[in-house]
Amino acid sequence: MKTLLIFFSIVTLMHAQERVGKGDFEIEGGLILSMFQQQVKQEVGGETGDPLVNENQVGLMLSGLYSINDFLSVGIFTRFDSGKREAARFSGFDNDGKTIVTNQLGGSYNEFWFGPIVKGKWKQLSLDVGYALVGSRSDDGRTDLPDEEGNDDNSFSVNPSVAWLFALGGNFELVDNLSLSIKLEYRIRYYNERDGKSLVGGVEHGTQSLSPLVGISYSL
Repeated sequence: MKTLLIFFSIVTLMHAQERVGKGDFEIEGGLILSMFQQQVKQEVGGETGDPLVNENQVGLMLSGLYSINDFLSVGIFTRFDSGKREAARFSGFDNDGKTIVTNQLGGSYNEFWFGPIVKGKWKQLSLDVGYALVGSRSDDGRTDLPDEEGNDDNSFSVNPSVAWLFALGGNFELVDNLSLSIKLEYRIRYYNERDGKSLVGGVEHGTQSLSPLVGISYSL
């Protein structure tokens, strides 16, 4: 089913190209940079020790869209994220007053999405709705969720019913056919398999994220 939907999306764009006019196609690329940290100190400005939570991520998104009319565009998108996440419990301070943590968990992760996207437009505002036909995530920090055979080093794959992307924002023209794109993106997804095998106990691993996205949009 996924293969048929991917094929249909590509054929639709190829067919649209036969009747394309100036400005009918849009290529958009965006970048997400995020950092989140939690610390414990004896006082503000005190000695810095190990953080309780530390996460850094960079995300890249690229989409190709065809304008059906002034208010609606359809196309395909690809998205890649890479980051590192660590979390731990507070355990006190050492002789220098630095934080000590225990039970530290986490590691590096990479996530890839590909699928169709629909963009609603009104003046400078836009609303994107994307669906991950293909979605996978490798995550060194999730060794606690092996598959039903006990493997914990292969990639997660998305549950087809919950793999959605929503982005609300706007485009601000820089020069002819080139615009600055600023959006707030929300993603929700559940992973229920590793390399085609269900997670142990049949559980679902859910993830939500809310992130700013800044990019460039070019009309052809």
